[in-house]
Amino acid sequence: MNARYNPSELACALGLFPPTEEQSAVIAAPPGPLVVIAGAGAGKTETMAARVVWLIANGYAEPAQVLGLTFTRKAAGQLLRRVRSRLARLAGVGLGPVGDAAAEPEGAPVISTYHAFAGSLLRDYGLLLPVEPDTRLLSETELWQLAFDVVNGYRGELHTDKTPAAVTSMVLRLWGQLAEHLVDTGQLRDTHVELERLVHGLPAGPYQRERGPSQWLLRLLGTQTERAELVPLLDALDERMRAEKVMDFGMQMASAARLAAGFPQVGEDLRARYRVVLLDEYQDTGHAQRIALSALFGGGVDDGLALTAVGDPIQSIYGWRGASATNLPRFTTDFPRSDGTPAPVLELRTSWRNPPRTLRVANAVSAEARRRSVAVHALRPRPDAPPGTVRCALLPDVVAEREWIADQLDAHYRRARADGVSPP
Repeated sequence: MNARYNPSELACALGLFPPTEEQSAVIAAPPGPLVVIAGAGAGKTETMAARVVWLIANGYAEPAQVLGLTFTRKAAGQLLRRVRSRLARLAGVGLGPVGDAAAEPEGAPVISTYHAFAGSLLRDYGLLLPVEPDTRLLSETELWQLAFDVVNGYRGELHTDKTPAAVTSMVLRLWGQLAEHLVDTGQLRDTHVELERLVHGLPAGPYQRERGPSQWLLRLLGTQTERAELVPLLDALDERMRAEKVMDFGMQMASAARLAAGFPQVGEDLRARYRVVLLDEYQDTGHAQRIALSALFGGGVDDGLALTAVGDPIQSIYGWRGASATNLPRFTTDFPRSDGTPAPVLELRTSWRNPPRTLRVANAVSAEARRRSVAVHALRPRPDAPPGTVRCALLPDVVAEREWIADQLDAHYRRARADGVSPP
């Protein structure tokens, strides 16, 4: 299919600024898998919305065939509002769906969080696992209270001097890690035995005075043994949650991943329903999310599916809760074309938010990070950007840092008010 409208023509028809060459390449990329490395302030959300509009205007999909996933409800709401407003303008100039089809719930794009999407999968297909459709999602507080109750009621042997609250925290930390990496307690149960055999069978190091494992290896073994001791508590928590028909976010995503990977018909249904899929902040997805998404939309089974992932490894913020730094570089092979070639990679490198001086500092600080996993080029300022100002201070402690930053913001605000301009 040949496109009837290019990105600049659509922007002009909608009364918007024309996209840059970088943005146009992303917006008008043909259907198929695509990963976009978008730096901070590079117009990611605007470009994603413009891509949806371009695909719909050129007949590749209807509004109801659009699925967008992101991490927060705020981000999902912003993207949905932007897409809907563009589609309404498109209909107004006669280039899009006629009437209010895109505004009605059954005819509108679906933009949600990754976890909300996982929940919808389990409601629609969960009985295949089986997971009851009426399973309730626990808040963090409810999960902690339930786990604490399980720990308090445990009558088995536990070699620790930690308090029940501390043990509860350990159980929940391990519970989340197992769910994120799709590991069950059966796999964890005896790992310390094999690890102990390996550790005690290692030869002494070249500079080791005493025979036997080093203190570092013994601490490693102790940690794994402690984890194995928690297995009965993990099993008890799992039984309790299933009996009460409740789950937490980690269990929800792990169940969705097992569902997607184990039942190919789920992916077939979704690919028939959605012809445009946007995966936002892909650098912050975890292992379970990667398994679910690649099973549903990857594997090179449908080149007509316009699947676009957007991410920036420099902006990864969820490593502490299981986000995998390797997911972004793996995208090209997790979501290949039907002939097996890796998905193409495009970049958005122009920062519309930051002035040149700020970018020079940021690029220097992030140089090492940009060489890891996915090669990320330095950001560049927009052509007409003012130079900006960079201020640095070496202060004795964090309290002084906070006060200095507050003083700088206050002075900036007061200068703007005195000059009669709107404060930033």
